[in-house]
Amino acid sequence: MAGAIKSRYSPETRFYCFIMLLTFLVGLLPFVFNYVVDPYEMNRVVDAGFDKKKVSEKAHYPLWKVIHYPAIPPEVIILGDSRARSLRDQYWQGFGYSKAYNFGYGAATMREVYDTFQFAKDNKNLKSLVIGVQLRSFRQNDRGGMNRVPEAIRLGQNPLKYYSNWFVLRVGVELLKKEFGPIISKMIDLGVVSLAHAESASKKKTDPLKGLLEPESCENCMLPENVAASIHPALAIAQDTYFGADLGMWSRLWLPIEIDRELTGVFQQQVLRNANSDWRSFKFSEKNWSYLVEISKWSKQNNVQLIFVIPPTISEMQSRVVEFGYGALNHDFRKRLLGLGDVVDFDFDSPFTRDLTRFTDAYHFNFRASRLIVGEILQLVSNDQKAVAKARKRRKDIICPVLPKDITNKNSDDFMEVTEGQSCRIWRARHG
Repeated sequence: MAGAIKSRYSPETRFYCFIMLLTFLVGLLPFVFNYVVDPYEMNRVVDAGFDKKKVSEKAHYPLWKVIHYPAIPPEVIILGDSRARSLRDQYWQGFGYSKAYNFGYGAATMREVYDTFQFAKDNKNLKSLVIGVQLRSFRQNDRGGMNRVPEAIRLGQNPLKYYSNWFVLRVGVELLKKEFGPIISKMIDLGVVSLAHAESASKKKTDPLKGLLEPESCENCMLPENVAASIHPALAIAQDTYFGADLGMWSRLWLPIEIDRELTGVFQQQVLRNANSDWRSFKFSEKNWSYLVEISKWSKQNNVQLIFVIPPTISEMQSRVVEFGYGALNHDFRKRLLGLGDVVDFDFDSPFTRDLTRFTDAYHFNFRASRLIVGEILQLVSNDQKAVAKARKRRKDIICPVLPKDITNKNSDDFMEVTEGQSCRIWRARHG
């Protein structure tokens, strides 16, 4: 009987069946691998015994943040790029406040900020939105219109797509390489994961992993050594004028920045060269601005507090904005913002922005500064008296004008009011 059954299948048929089975098993490889390694902690079934965050989050910030969005929706959500991301959850928790969630990404675009807002806005617990912005966030075609958020939501909300995704597998391999280097290298040599790829947000035929593995490189990249610093034509034509002279009573906010020191290392590279990339052909994007307008309308309709935070850069970098002729635009940018929500401003010449020990590079402040900034924002968004008291107890170097005693100066006109504290300003619209 067995012989009769066997004779019904030719060697070719059995071979094709074997190939189909092998193909099916190969197709299961990413699913099984991603389920076990789980680089973005979708299921957390297997305890790998090592920290995945450093590699996995940097490879795809939105995917990490979407998957880790808390089951109990937070009261405060922080949106923005790497500077907003530095206002980490653990700093809020350090003040005894656990109801904030940082949804900031390295190298985030305004479109990503907007799409993340759309993802989180159904949160019924939401009381405050904190958005990190700066003038350079509104460059036209910023980072080529990159948007990693739709892919993150697609994978984060569909386990089947997540477990079968080759990019997720690739990140898992990177994790294992970090832990078990030589063994995983042999697997790569065999070509097991050579075809892994991530979907490009712009869907262009470029290397998708290159953009996703190092998205913060746009913030810290160094232009070639032979690219000389230049003076903007507007400054070359009228070097003896300063934009603040045309601002009337507001001119005192923007006094000329005069610093007699020589920067070195990454500070010098960024101030001399990266500023050229930022401002040489800058054009303000009204499309990017429209995203904030829509967020503001929704916030007012839903009684959600909206706060914009302008993070600090070193004073020399601020001076470069003026040199390229955008000082007045930088002022007007704040005036437009306060029409949408309160503006907490740290990016002006102050003892803090002159202290290089508070920065890791010309754009990014260090973790100690991050904690101080979180403490000031917490006082504006929370009614938790214990957390607020702890934040006020730990104040140092940066003190926003939250209380009357914190105010060092105040200016106002029919349209707006600017109160000043120690290395911090709050811009608000005047109503009536």
